[in-house]
Amino acid sequence: MEIALALLITSCQTMSREPYPGIEVHNLHERNLYLSRSGKTDLLIFIDGSGMNSVLGIKNGISWESVEFPYFVVNNYRDAFDIAIPEKLDFAFGENCDRNPSKLSNYTVEGLVDGYAQTIDEYLDMNSYNSVTLFGISEGGLLLPKIYNQLRNRTCIRKLVVWGAGGYSQADCFRILATSAIPIPREYRKECSKIDIAIEDIKTDPHSMTKYYLGWPYNRWSSFFSYEPINEYESIDAPVLFVQGLDDYSNPAESVRYVKDTYSNKPYKYLYYKMGHVPDSDQEIKKILLDIGLWIRE
Repeated sequence: MEIALALLITSCQTMSREPYPGIEVHNLHERNLYLSRSGKTDLLIFIDGSGMNSVLGIKNGISWESVEFPYFVVNNYRDAFDIAIPEKLDFAFGENCDRNPSKLSNYTVEGLVDGYAQTIDEYLDMNSYNSVTLFGISEGGLLLPKIYNQLRNRTCIRKLVVWGAGGYSQADCFRILATSAIPIPREYRKECSKIDIAIEDIKTDPHSMTKYYLGWPYNRWSSFFSYEPINEYESIDAPVLFVQGLDDYSNPAESVRYVKDTYSNKPYKYLYYKMGHVPDSDQEIKKILLDIGLWIRE
């Protein structure tokens, strides 16, 4: 049975109304950057989670088939911040790329981080703000410290927010989840328990786009399994807020506690919620985003 790893999927029924009112589409460094702005003095840069489609969701004609987490970010924060959302790689606005392997060939830690950092730097080269916050969720949170460290303009970043990611590699997260006491779907736990077998097989064909583990080609996993976020935090002294679900079976809470134990002297804050990767209801999401917004304003 094929199990798809969904680090973050926030879908909705087909929408008749525009989920991102006033969104601007800009092309920077040959990649899209989506902007919700009205001349605010503070900027929020949001890095979305994993997915084989546009960070905004999937649009078919005039209707959106699904939206991703930026829907909540834009609609909860647009009155407080200008918001910039870099697109993944060369994905198009509202595009579904799950049947286009050529667009996924660069879906690696290095490919994603290079693209995000170049797009952010180009925007910050041209625009000045009193305060800039870098916010990543799920895969975006996993990559956030590496993106920050790669930015030429990282001194502009006042705070970082990491939701659903910590210090462990994804391989180590799967090892923890294989024996975790939290509720986990049986087949998914079974696949997590095969992590070391999978790693050995991935090593035999690390750039394969036709062999899959947990819904993603070996090409992705060969870079993500070797990526250790904990090392990136060593050089980050800016304030960081970690938001973590206690029952998260994409990123176990142990991964965030690992950061806390390793860097107890840094200005990092930790918020834990009784939830999985994200809450089950829109109202709970709004409450957490309010908590995050209050911390950013401190």
